[in-house]
Amino acid sequence: MPHILDAKAGEDVLGKLMWFSQNSTRAVCILSTNGAISNVTLQQSATSGGTVTYEGRFEILSLCGSFMVCESDGQRSRTGGLSVSLSGPDGRVLGGNVAGLFTAASPVQMIVGSFVPASQKQRKTEAKIVNTTPVNVGTTSGSSGGGIGSPLVHSNNSNPQGMANMPWR
Repeated sequence: MPHILDAKAGEDVLGKLMWFSQNSTRAVCILSTNGAISNVTLQQSATSGGTVTYEGRFEILSLCGSFMVCESDGQRSRTGGLSVSLSGPDGRVLGGNVAGLFTAASPVQMIVGSFVPASQKQRKTEAKIVNTTPVNVGTTSGSSGGGIGSPLVHSNNSNPQGMANMPWR
C-alpha cells in the first residue's frame, strides 16, 4: 500500500520514517524521495567505524531503505535502515548508511510502500487451515515426454509466446 510522507524544512526525515513505521504493524520500504538535506550523519566504512556529519545543502539523489517492527515477548523492536546518495553544491556526490541526523533543508517528500511482512502472514496462515484445490498444470504422459524435455520446462521457440511482436531495438 503506497503512502506519501512529507517532512518540512528543519524536520528530521529519519524521525518521520521511524514514527510511521513504529505506529504500524506493517513493514515500510522507500520507493521514491525528493528534496534537500541540511544535515546528515553517515556511518563510516566498517574498517574505521564511527560516524561523520555533513552540514550544508545536499540534494537527495537516492534514498533507499526499509523498516520493519518486530515483536517478541511483548517487546517491539525495529530492524532495517537507510542508505543515501547526496549531491553537494559543488556537484560532488557523497553517501552511505544514515547513522543519525538527517535534517530536511527543504520540504522532503517520500513515497513509501507498506506491507505485511511474510513472518506475520505465515503466522496468520498457520492459524487457519484453508482447503484449496490443486491447480492442474499438465501431465507427464509419454506423448509430452514429461520431465525436463516437457513443454512446461523447455521450448525450442526462440521467441517466447507474446514476445514475437515486441519491437526489439
